[in-house]
Amino acid sequence: MRNITKYHTFKSLLYILMATFVLAACKKNEEENLEPARIFKAGEISISAGETSAKLKWVVPILSAGKPLTYTVDFSTDQSFSTIAFSKVVDTAGITVTDENLQIKTPYYARVKANAFQDQPESKYTISSSFQITGLQLFKTVTEADLTRNSVTLRFTATTGLSSIVLKPATGNSITTALTSTDAAAGFKTITGLNSASTYTATLQLGNRAVGSIDFTTLPGLPTGADVVTLNATDDLAAKIQAATASTRFVLLQGTKYNSDATVVLPAGLDISIIGEAGPVKPIVSLSLITLPAVGGKLHFENVDITGYANGDATTTKRQYLINQSAASTMSQVSFENCTIRNLVNTPFRLQGSNTITVNNFIVNKCIVDDISNNGSNGAYALVNTNVATGKVNNITITNSTFSNIGFGLILHTNAPSLTVAVENNTFYNVTGDARYMIDYNAQLVSTSFSFKNNIVGKTYSPANTARGIRGGTTPSLSNNYQTSDATFAANPITGITAYAGASTALFTAPASGSFKIKDDTFAGKSSAGDPRWRL
Repeated sequence: MRNITKYHTFKSLLYILMATFVLAACKKNEEENLEPARIFKAGEISISAGETSAKLKWVVPILSAGKPLTYTVDFSTDQSFSTIAFSKVVDTAGITVTDENLQIKTPYYARVKANAFQDQPESKYTISSSFQITGLQLFKTVTEADLTRNSVTLRFTATTGLSSIVLKPATGNSITTALTSTDAAAGFKTITGLNSASTYTATLQLGNRAVGSIDFTTLPGLPTGADVVTLNATDDLAAKIQAATASTRFVLLQGTKYNSDATVVLPAGLDISIIGEAGPVKPIVSLSLITLPAVGGKLHFENVDITGYANGDATTTKRQYLINQSAASTMSQVSFENCTIRNLVNTPFRLQGSNTITVNNFIVNKCIVDDISNNGSNGAYALVNTNVATGKVNNITITNSTFSNIGFGLILHTNAPSLTVAVENNTFYNVTGDARYMIDYNAQLVSTSFSFKNNIVGKTYSPANTARGIRGGTTPSLSNNYQTSDATFAANPITGITAYAGASTALFTAPASGSFKIKDDTFAGKSSAGDPRWRL
């Protein structure tokens, strides 16, 4: 009997507890239902942005179709919307903002809420992805010819009402230059008083509206230091080089010409640099011949136009060589940086004879080399030419350059070894003649490293189609090289090179006239091979 009583008591308590839970739940639901109904928030925001405006659309909130809702749209440069750049209330599920509302080239976010309607409170926000208005671009490209050390000529589409150009340096205050109606109609404005080797962002203004933006960097200033000698147009470069008693950087100004019909003998033990002022018109250097000293330092050419024509005059007879060394010499370096090298009957660099000649480093970088040993069939000398056991170059670096109309080949080094050879990021056109090798080490070794990478080999020079590729006792490391269909090697092909189906004329803009800009945007190496200045 006692057990039955306990059972009924437990059962009663269980019913009481269950009833308590049900009452609590009902009360909670009643309290929740007391909150006023909220409009469903706007759906996904789609954005179409262009030069001068951005159009935003969003999905109308569920169950609100047909109701006269309004929306608040806020724009901010950060997703937290701590500051609002622009805000507007609209009565449609979309809005168009312009460059008068938002800054160009500035990432923005938008958020949208449906505003309160009758007895329903406002919705929660829907936030967009980032977008920006790119801005109208009336500026034209700034070329090297538009720049000096302290000025820029900015060119733009002639437009009525253009009011000013604002230059913003990387650091410091902006510079505002007013445009007259004459400037606006002419389509260009020269601005002076700038700092050398400095980057500026230029903004073209039409009243309060930006209608163009472009970056440029002024040319570097002339070199300075105790070792710098800046030459005037009337100075004798050859005489000054031979008279040097300390390592010297000779600086040549734009548009000047320096000629010598006599051999220039470099002073022993010194570093001699011949540097052209930065700018579109490289100083012309036409030296009959340079002889290296018994013990030399560095001979460096930079930003100069080296030609075989006396005074740069194409009506004169071409000279044979720049360097044709037979006297014993140990030289640290011969280098060419951002130079034009052209119009030599034979070659700019030859070692010959029975005396011991060693050049530790030979460097060509960012150069344009044209019309070397160009006799119509097979040439007589390579760009780097030594075929004697007594003459060698330990390290050869040929990079970021363009070579055209080279009648023999790139390197002839057949009777002495080298330590390193790097031929990388170059464009070749009309290089390597009949029965000549592009690179020829015969059986000699390149003992430390030998690379041939990121090059485009265009049409070979050989009219008989008997040109040859690379020969040597060391197999070069190759990668990302391309060869056009009119580049033919009858022997020693460049192993592993990728064939391009078309001829040079299909790949380059105008190869016969010296424009090797890639025009085939399907070309696999368009952004990674050849001289970087020509890449897409």
